[in-house]
This record gives sequence, C-alpha cells and structure tokens, in this order.
Amino acid sequence: MKILFHILLLFLSINLIAQESKKIEILNADNTYANANIHPDYWRLIGNVSFLHNNAIMTCDSAYHYTSENKMEAFGDIKINQGDSITLTGETLTYFGLENKADILGDVVLIDKKMTLRTEQVFYNLSTNIASYPKQGNIIDNEKIINSKRGAYHSNIHSFIFTDSVVVINKDYNIITDNMHYNSSSEVTYFFGPSFIISDNKTIYCENGWYNTKTDIAQFRENAYISTESYLLKGDSLYYNKNKQYGKAFSNVQLIDTVENMTVYGGIAEYFEEKEKIIISKKPMLELLFEKDTLFMHAKQFVSQQKPGEKKIIAYPKVTFFKTDFQGKCDSLSYNFTDSVVEMFNRPVLWSDEFQITADSLQFLVHKGKISRMLLKPNPMIISQEDTLDYNQIKGKDMTAYFTNNKMRRMDVKGNGQSIFIIKDEKTEDKIGFNYSECSDLILYFNENKLKEVNYEVKPKSTTTPYKDIEEKNRYLKGFLWRGAEQPKSKEDIFN
Repeated sequence: MKILFHILLLFLSINLIAQESKKIEILNADNTYANANIHPDYWRLIGNVSFLHNNAIMTCDSAYHYTSENKMEAFGDIKINQGDSITLTGETLTYFGLENKADILGDVVLIDKKMTLRTEQVFYNLSTNIASYPKQGNIIDNEKIINSKRGAYHSNIHSFIFTDSVVVINKDYNIITDNMHYNSSSEVTYFFGPSFIISDNKTIYCENGWYNTKTDIAQFRENAYISTESYLLKGDSLYYNKNKQYGKAFSNVQLIDTVENMTVYGGIAEYFEEKEKIIISKKPMLELLFEKDTLFMHAKQFVSQQKPGEKKIIAYPKVTFFKTDFQGKCDSLSYNFTDSVVEMFNRPVLWSDEFQITADSLQFLVHKGKISRMLLKPNPMIISQEDTLDYNQIKGKDMTAYFTNNKMRRMDVKGNGQSIFIIKDEKTEDKIGFNYSECSDLILYFNENKLKEVNYEVKPKSTTTPYKDIEEKNRYLKGFLWRGAEQPKSKEDIFN
C-alpha cells in the first residue's frame, strides 16, 4: 500500500511540475501596475522586463501580462533567448503561453549558430522550434544571401522551406526559384518546381533536384538542362561537379547548337567545362538542318568542342549519314564550324544521286547549310552504275568538285586522269562500246547531278573497244570498288 501511495505521489508531483512549467514566470520588472477598473485583464510591467517560459527567456522594455490567458504582449527591444541555440529580436511580441507560440513584429532578426534571418514578422513555436515568416525575408548564411517572400525555418534540423520568389546570391552564382528547401548545416539545397542556377557563362535549369553548396556537387531532374550562349544540353537527369568542372546527362540527351542549327541526341553525355567539350554516346544521332533538308548522322560517339575559334564536332567510329540528296560513310569525321570544313577519314565514301565518290580523305566546305566545294585526295575515284555489270569510272591524283544548291555542277581532275565510259546507241540505248581515256587534267560538267560533258585540258590518249570485245580485266580502273550495298536509303538505315 505504501508503494502505491508513493507512486501516486510521484505522478502528482510530476503533473504539478508540468502545470507550473506551462505558466509564464515573471523574472523582473522595474515597476508593476495592476488596476482592476482600467485594465482588469492584465498587469502592466514597465522597465527591464524579463520573463521565463519553458527554458526560454524573453526580455523587453514593457509588457502586458494576461495571467488568466497565460499570455504576454511585449513592447520595445524584444529579445528571446532559447538556450544557446536561438536568439530572436524585434519591436513587439505577442506570446501565447498555452501554445508556446510567439508572434514578433518589426525589424525581426533570428540568429542561430548557422545563419541570420531578417524580416518584418516571425511566428515562432518554442515547442517545435519552427519559425515561419509571411513577409519578405533575408538570410545570411556563410557566403550566401537568400531572399524570399515567405518561408519557414526548422531550427532543430537547421532546415529552411522557401515558398515564394526565392533568390540566392553567391559570389559564383545566383539561384532563382519559387519552391526551395535549404539545410544550413549540410548546406544542401533542394529544388521543387522551376529553378534557375545562373553563373557568368551558363544557366542550369531543373524542376526537381538538389545542389550541395559545400561540395559543389548537384543532381538535377525533370526538364533539366545546361544552357550557354551557343548551345543547350538537356537530359532526364543531370549530374554536375563544379570543382571538377564535370557534368553528365542521362537518358533522352539532347545537345542543341542554336548557332549552327544542329542537334545531337543520345543516351549519355559527358560535359567537360574547362575544355568546353561534350561527349555524347549510347546510340547517338546528329541532326543538321540545311536550307530545305536535314542531314542525319550516326556514330558510336560524338565529341562537341565549343571553344571559340576551335568550335567543331567529331564523330567516330563507324560514321554513317543520310540526307535526301547525298549520303556518306567513313570511320571518323570532323566538322570545323570556324572554317565550315567537313573532313572524312578511313575509307570514306559519298553517294550523290547516281555517283559514288571515294578517296583516302574527303573534305568538303559547307556555307550557310549548303555544300560549296569538295576536295578528294589522294586516290580519288568517282563511279556511276550503268547496271549490275558495268560502271562509268573516273580517277586521278586530285579531284575538286563544285556544287550549286547542293548539286554537283563541275569536277576538276588534276594529274593522272583516267576514265572509262560506257558508249550507248542514242536510239536503242544498247551498249555498243567501252571508251578508255588517259589525260593529265580534265573537267567534268554536270546538270541535275548527271554527267553532261567532259572537257580534256590536253589531247587525251583514248581507246574505244566494241562492247562485245571487252575483256573482264579491262572493265575496271585500278582501285575500283563498288560499295552500293553500304549506301543508307533512309534515316533509319544509318543505325544498320
């Protein structure tokens, strides 16, 4: 029975202590006034007022103490100290003891070990240690300044929730968003909704993601992209390490070059900021807009170099491309945007309507989306197929082709010129002979990509043989190789 009595007494004592802890305790007031007629609901406290409630000490110049409501209205030089973690200052205070809530107005400053908040009004819950502000707030945290129209601060976990017109100002970047969470202990920022991270040379956008401002490592999702003056890099997810100046985009990657009207698609892109280089892989495809057509290109990977004066794109290995009026294939290709030169290496081949064009190296100039000139050397050869058995062929030491509206109009052959042409009956179109010619220099003229005239610069050495007398070994020039089976017939064929 004694044990039961002591237990009951212990519970009663705990209950009384708890009840007492809920009452506001006046620690000091230079003068106290009570007037049951004029202000029966409160006591007036004047001069160096301080009071205690649930381990928080509050001071002010004067106050009204509503004892029955366990409430304080305080005025002038408001200061709340909650242990050694939180300090709140302002001009007026309404404190609700039953709810452990404080409403501070006028030049409010909230300070803890991690940051300083300045605003016009703060609602602070001393039980949950959550401070919310409904008006413009300014936060100073290390080297960052954070402004927002509204927000809340969870001091126990050092976490901010910003919900309107958020602007973060840092020496290296600015952030603009409407919904952002920030932990001042870990210095990690979380984005929820449209968000921009703006620096001198680029803008990062996302609608979901996080950025560790201490380590400068970030992950961005939902319509994420990196934008500069000349290009846009997009992906379902973007990883970025500012210290290493390295980024990586995953899934549905797009590199959009707004200056060159070019887009590269792929599954993965790596971004090397210092070198201004982007590598796109995982079934990549390039789209290059010409005046009235689009070129589609595939390779194992594309490397985009964006440095001014060195701007180029490199494709390798196994390059294949398709455009309505010409197609091509090689092992590697580079497009230098500075001088508008495209170079094809390692068994390059081009098909332009009925012509197959090959050389050890192919180089062509592109101006305003149109091919203007093509250089072929060494071992160039141009072939057109008559049928499954016979081919017209031209070769030389060097060849230069000239284009108008992306159609070949002239071909200059310099040095060691050789040609084979099938001769047909003008009326019946039957094959009647083979013409073999040798000439150091010759010029070929084309109309609508069809050979119309051959001009020999000097008198050629020419032999015509009746078609029925041609020996198999004489049907082809040295180095002849027909690669028609490799020619892509559509955009989809570039992946075969």
